[in-house]
Amino acid sequence: MRAKVIAIVVVLALASAIAVVAAAETSANGLPSYANGWQKWPRINKKPFTSTGPLSSAHTGVKNVYASKRKVGSKYPNGTVIVKTIVKPGTKYVGQFATMRKVNGRWQFIEYDRSSASARYSLLAQGQLCTSCHVMVKSNDYVFTKR
Repeated sequence: MRAKVIAIVVVLALASAIAVVAAAETSANGLPSYANGWQKWPRINKKPFTSTGPLSSAHTGVKNVYASKRKVGSKYPNGTVIVKTIVKPGTKYVGQFATMRKVNGRWQFIEYDRSSASARYSLLAQGQLCTSCHVMVKSNDYVFTKR
């Protein structure tokens, strides 16, 4: 019985620690803290754009793309964060916020959404859903936008 109680306490302690770490990585607006300061990063698209072509349904709206680091050769270095802001049709605020973060040579994709300018962002999509399209631009380090 005592071993079960200790095991439960250890599991609860680990779960609490994981929750604290996860909360610490999120800003007050619901976005990941690794994207803080994106407004000051270089924009990698020449001007705001809307989707056209086969991917026009992805990220519908007016978009801008920012990168925390510049490419080294044909690849972005580890630690790079790329942010795509999307102003949805009929609105004037960033309603969708997509991130790519390069960790150990691989991209992590997460997309967030919010319903109003004052609402917190919440998770919309991540992982394979994003990768299934981005694999089409593997030759550009999985980034659709070219400088």
